[in-house]
Amino acid sequence: MKQDYFTFNKEDILKTIQAYEFLSQEQLKEILEQLKDKSLVSSSLSYNSFLLKLIDKGLIQKSITIRGHIKTRYTFSQDFNIYDFCNSLEKNSFFSMSTALNLQGLSDFRSDYIFVSKERSTRIEQGSITLNQENIDNAFSKKPRRTNAYDKIDNHIVVLLEANNTDGFGIVEYDRYRVSSINRAFVEMITNIHYFQSSQNLIQVLENIKNRLDIDKIYTIIEKFDFIYPYFQLAGFYLEKIGFSKAELVKFYDKKSKLNFYTQKNKNHYEFDEYWKVYY
Repeated sequence: MKQDYFTFNKEDILKTIQAYEFLSQEQLKEILEQLKDKSLVSSSLSYNSFLLKLIDKGLIQKSITIRGHIKTRYTFSQDFNIYDFCNSLEKNSFFSMSTALNLQGLSDFRSDYIFVSKERSTRIEQGSITLNQENIDNAFSKKPRRTNAYDKIDNHIVVLLEANNTDGFGIVEYDRYRVSSINRAFVEMITNIHYFQSSQNLIQVLENIKNRLDIDKIYTIIEKFDFIYPYFQLAGFYLEKIGFSKAELVKFYDKKSKLNFYTQKNKNHYEFDEYWKVYY
């Protein structure tokens, strides 16, 4: 009995697909067309028939739903790797915040959450916006808003975030992945405290990486983000809390706003740091 093209060329076809950790539907369709061009499968083979043949050979499907949109990925790997899966979800994305620290072996904080960020294609200039104390007090009296771009898979909560365009400043390569550097992760975490329960929890994590932090790089990263809020003084507050001296943090103090600021929103009771003018 004559074998069909797929069966005859099975090893080459599977080798092509197994070169990828995870594949989207669009990538599988592109591979099918490439295989047709190489005459490894029949030119009449439909995508659905191709997919069924691959599933019969062990292809696994994994999906999450983000803002009502189903993101499906395919793999031949029997050992599900949450990081490889998340790494395939968005082009030009990177692991951020506590996930970046965890991947670099620096903590296991909030390891049930996988934070995946992507910078906006165009930069939003925010530094020219004028704030007053009433604006800040009103904003921080409200409950924090979290993104609705998340879903749960294999006991992990995958959260997709959007960041201002910094041309990738502070994003580094680590073990096959793009991740926020330690210093960028510091900035991301103190400015997104609502994902980390409390400032005290975060301080405990940051104390453990204090010797790996570079305060000059942190300063530059805050500049690059061009935040609306006075995050130089918030960074100074946290850096002193984890062991840096006031003398080391002069450049942060010099950028301190005349306004009072907060570590987190909608807290029942705050204490006040007079030096940094921060409620915590």
